[in-house]
Amino acid sequence: MIERNGFISVLLVILLQALLLAGLTGPAMAQKESAPVAGNEVVKEMSAEEVGEDASKLLARINEQVEEGQRLMDAMKEASAEDRLVIQLQLFKFQQRILDDMHRLADALLELEKKGEQPELRRQVEEVLFMVPPRLWVEINRLSREVDAARARRTKAPAEQWPALENQITKLTARLDRMYEIGAAHVAKMTQLGMDVKKEQAKLTDLLEDRADELSARIAFAIERIADLELLIKEVPDDTDIPKRLTAAKKSLDTNTASMEVILGLMESFELDTKAYRTQLVEATRDISAGLTDTGVAVKLAGRATDKITTWLVDSGPKFFVKMLLFIAILYVFVFAKRLVKKALEKALEASNFNLSQLARRMIVQTVANLVLIFGLMIALSQLGISLGPLLAGLGVAGFIIGFALQDTLSNFASGIMILLYRPYDVGDLIDVGGVYGKVNKMSLVSTTISTLDNQMIVVPNNKIWGDVIKNVTAQDKRRVDMVFGIGYGDDITKAEAVLNDILQSHDKVLDNPEPVVRLHTLNDSSVDFIVRPWVKIEDYWDVYWDVTKTVKLRFDEEGISIPFPQRDVHVYNDAAAFESG
Repeated sequence: MIERNGFISVLLVILLQALLLAGLTGPAMAQKESAPVAGNEVVKEMSAEEVGEDASKLLARINEQVEEGQRLMDAMKEASAEDRLVIQLQLFKFQQRILDDMHRLADALLELEKKGEQPELRRQVEEVLFMVPPRLWVEINRLSREVDAARARRTKAPAEQWPALENQITKLTARLDRMYEIGAAHVAKMTQLGMDVKKEQAKLTDLLEDRADELSARIAFAIERIADLELLIKEVPDDTDIPKRLTAAKKSLDTNTASMEVILGLMESFELDTKAYRTQLVEATRDISAGLTDTGVAVKLAGRATDKITTWLVDSGPKFFVKMLLFIAILYVFVFAKRLVKKALEKALEASNFNLSQLARRMIVQTVANLVLIFGLMIALSQLGISLGPLLAGLGVAGFIIGFALQDTLSNFASGIMILLYRPYDVGDLIDVGGVYGKVNKMSLVSTTISTLDNQMIVVPNNKIWGDVIKNVTAQDKRRVDMVFGIGYGDDITKAEAVLNDILQSHDKVLDNPEPVVRLHTLNDSSVDFIVRPWVKIEDYWDVYWDVTKTVKLRFDEEGISIPFPQRDVHVYNDAAAFESG
């Protein structure tokens, strides 16, 4: 059905073009008083000496193209259906070329008249240009009827044929817009030539205004139809025809708005009032920038927006205000509930027998509290009329996409879970991980925050920690202090050992169990080294280390025990014989 209607459309185009060609060679030319023209000539050819080389060539070429067009029309009678489509395209090109050459001829006439009058050439040019507008109006009316016929077929056709029919309507509308553009350009060229075009311009402006009125109504209808179909698709989601009709309706809106843009541009070139149409076009396309350049359009848009806001405030404002109050109240209640849940859960975990680390407790408390707040937010959104089903589905899809994009973050998350389960460290522990040495300040499922001994705050990703060696310095309640002290080779080893043992036994922070160790360890180059290894509580480590080091120095000085420093003896041998022989 579509192919048959398309073939009829092609035949109508061909007949119109034949009318145009026939009009250029028929009695319409003869009705005007002019010099006889031989054969099928549309214009009388003139020599380069008379009108210049450019005008002479254009006159000859116009006649050649008309003759070629007539030859194609004759070939059309016996051509097959496929060949007719090819010939139709050729005729369209010839039509465009003839019009272009007519306009070039008019430009050539203007250039020649700067040097002197060209009455014969002007007469021919005006006669040819006057013949075009009536045939353009005929073509515009024919294409308009063809577009209407295509729309009527679409209305009766099943939904699966709507996309194809909409494409056909779009193509026909583009041809129709092109005819309007050709007509406007032709009238403008006639005006430039100084011809009396009041009649032609009045006809064209009437056609443009009628077309703008029609498109305005079609755009309004398309917007209403789209709104109805979008509402219907929610009510009847299983109907497969509705999405097809919705797609076709949006395509129809795009076609009509694009055509309106062309028509308004032509109307503005003739200084016609387009403010109302332009305002509607901006609202339909939502392209605000296209209307801000026109003060009148901007004022109308602002006025309409103000009217809509006022109407909404009167009709829906109180209801929306109540919903907003309810939304805020629900959020406030759940924020308060989050705090209560957090405190209650902290106490429950402290009182429970679960052997959980501080990190795990904090994570559980924070997660449950956040879930309470999210639940409250969902309830509050539902009070505003926001459907939670599509929102949750969208969050699921977004979560999948974000998760795929943030694989490193998910790796940190998994590492955080493993750290919480195996508990290699806890809040307050002194650890050495990932090249960072310091005290654990806090931890999330993504990272661990460590405070260094010089009070720097460093955030380490959990996968850097779990994938590396974890050294927990404060994991045990006791720690051994490893120290080395050296004495001179001439000092009393037994006395030095007794002094070191006495220092450890007299220090109140050195533990008796495990027993401290003092042993002669190494005979170095310049010293005899003792290892001194007392056991202390974790929190006393540095106090003992510093106190013992200081006390050893003081006691060794009192007891006359030396603490050697690296030294080297140099021996010089005086060989007298070698000296004398030298």
